[in-house]
Amino acid sequence: MSSQDFWVNIDPDLECRDPTLLAVRRYWDEKRGQRVMPSRGDIDPMDIVGHLGNIVLIDVERAPFRLRYRLIGTEITEVMQRDSTGKYYDEIYPPELLEKIYASFHWIFANKAPLRTHGEAFYPDRNIYGYETLNLPLSNDGEVINMILGVLAFHLKPLSG
Repeated sequence: MSSQDFWVNIDPDLECRDPTLLAVRRYWDEKRGQRVMPSRGDIDPMDIVGHLGNIVLIDVERAPFRLRYRLIGTEITEVMQRDSTGKYYDEIYPPELLEKIYASFHWIFANKAPLRTHGEAFYPDRNIYGYETLNLPLSNDGEVINMILGVLAFHLKPLSG
C-alpha cells in the first residue's frame, strides 16, 4: 500500500486532529493504566457519552478471521446513510478496500497498539468526506484482542468545479 492511499492511510504515530479522537484516546489510556490494553468491561459508555455518536465497537473473530460491527454511533450512520450494525466487513466492503482495511487491523493485532487511519471517501450523496479513525484494541485477557473500540470523525469537503 502506498503511503498516500485515497481510502486508508495508516498512522501509527497517532497524529489525531479531531478532538473526539483525542478525548477517546485519553479515556482508553486512563482505563488501561499500566496494562497493554483495557478490556471491554473497563469501558463505561456513560464516561464517553458525549462521543457515543462517533463510536464503533467491532467484534474480532479468529477462525476464520472476520470483523463484525457490534455497534455503530448515530453520527456515523447519518453520514454514511446506512446502519451496518451486526454486519461483517466482508458483507459491506468491496475486496480491494476490505484488503486495505484488514491490513490496518492486522497491524493493530501484531503491535497490540492503537492505530489511526485517515483518508478521503465518496459516499452515497456524492460528497467527499475526509475522515480519521482511531482504533483502540480491547482484550479480556490482556493478550488476545477480541474487540476494537473505534472512534470515527468525518469532515465534509466541498466538491470543486
